[in-house]
Amino acid sequence: MDWRELWEIRNRARALAAPGLDATPKAEVHRDGKWSVRVVLADDGTPATPAAPAPALPPVLLVPPLMVRPLVFDLQPDHSFVRLLRDRGLATYVLDLGQPDHRDRGARLDDYVLGILPAATDAVCAHAGAPRLSLVGYCLGGLFCLLHAAGHPGRVARLATVATPIDFSKMGFVGLLGAAAAGRVDPLVDALGVVPGWMATAGFQLLSGRRAVERVLELREHGTDEAFIRAYGAFSSWLGGLVPYPGEAFKQFLRELMQRNRAHDSWLTFGERRFDLGAVDCPVLAFAGRSDGIAPLESVVALRRHLPPERVSVRPAPGGHVGVLGGPQAPAAVWDPIARFLLEGLVPSA
Repeated sequence: MDWRELWEIRNRARALAAPGLDATPKAEVHRDGKWSVRVVLADDGTPATPAAPAPALPPVLLVPPLMVRPLVFDLQPDHSFVRLLRDRGLATYVLDLGQPDHRDRGARLDDYVLGILPAATDAVCAHAGAPRLSLVGYCLGGLFCLLHAAGHPGRVARLATVATPIDFSKMGFVGLLGAAAAGRVDPLVDALGVVPGWMATAGFQLLSGRRAVERVLELREHGTDEAFIRAYGAFSSWLGGLVPYPGEAFKQFLRELMQRNRAHDSWLTFGERRFDLGAVDCPVLAFAGRSDGIAPLESVVALRRHLPPERVSVRPAPGGHVGVLGGPQAPAAVWDPIARFLLEGLVPSA
């Protein structure tokens, strides 16, 4: 099988996966410009029935990182994190940060942490009729969730993160590269306005290294297995569909997080507000991919330095930065434990 045949299989994989991407029924409950919040519905399009009244069982909001579309939580009908949470009786909502363009070049991380996420949590609580909610964040989305909980005591019932680095100095080559790029890439970012999604996709592929090659070889080996091809297509579609990163936010990310490690030293400041992860007052469950070359276990486990052991649990799970959330072992290793963790917050009705 030559590369032309592999390319044809890849295209067929994406075509097979396309109907199932982000296919679980959802309804928009809030929109502000490009970002929105959607609630997950039953398969017939009607409101999902929660396992308990909203005051007893907080709703959950899933938060993706910048550049990543929320379909990462809903890859296929038979492989969907949102379906699992919904079917366990949790009122489930998904934050969609939209697709920035050159008009959003001035957006900063401040706008997401101080503006969008608080507004999104307000929208979820208002729609669910609940005084507080639970949060689940992937990668940088998990850090946004932790910062939100730190800045809003009593607001978050439970919080789970997946592949969320805390100590950016422990990110190995990726951390060194990001720290070295801080300031040096500003002229290029300013000229572009936003960092194109295709650049991030290329970066993921390069950083994946051997694993990226292995996946291509697996594609050749399983070229007649439709289930494998469809799963490959779902992964390929979301990774190939990364959206742009606002220029100012990207420069801030490199400078404040990658170079200065401000989240870990508790000196991350947005506007006039300083955020200390030690102020998070809810139980936290954090997952790290055992083969994650972007957010290694050492960078994730650093959360234990900020919170007492009775409040935080860090667990390794199979997969790399993508596979830990969306891979074939994710339902048993990550999704199910998160669902059980969120359901532990159930308070018996009076």
